[in-house]
Amino acid sequence: VSRVANLALVSCACGAVAAAYGRTKERLPCVRSVCDAAEKGVRTLTAAAASGAQPLLTRLEPQISTANKFACKGLDKLEEKLPILQQPPERVTSPGGTGGAPAPSQAREKPSLCC
Repeated sequence: VSRVANLALVSCACGAVAAAYGRTKERLPCVRSVCDAAEKGVRTLTAAAASGAQPLLTRLEPQISTANKFACKGLDKLEEKLPILQQPPERVTSPGGTGGAPAPSQAREKPSLCC
């Protein structure tokens, strides 16, 4: 999971979503109250689930480790075949980049997702 999260495009997308979520909470007090309550509930449920699942996770550790190794090998192959996954988002979306994105005249202008 951490390798996928560290891919430039995935990291950028997650950052953009988090920023939009934060801005929405700042601008709309009603939404902020609901989101704060939901976040507290998720934290509580996560803590309860983590402590309850620990014995099962300990028992399944060898299988989880094997699955992780296969997933990492698959990601290695995917990164070899699609080097664009490692490119910064600006390079992928720019007309001169390697991403094959349409030129601005062919595409609708969109706000930049990443800095």
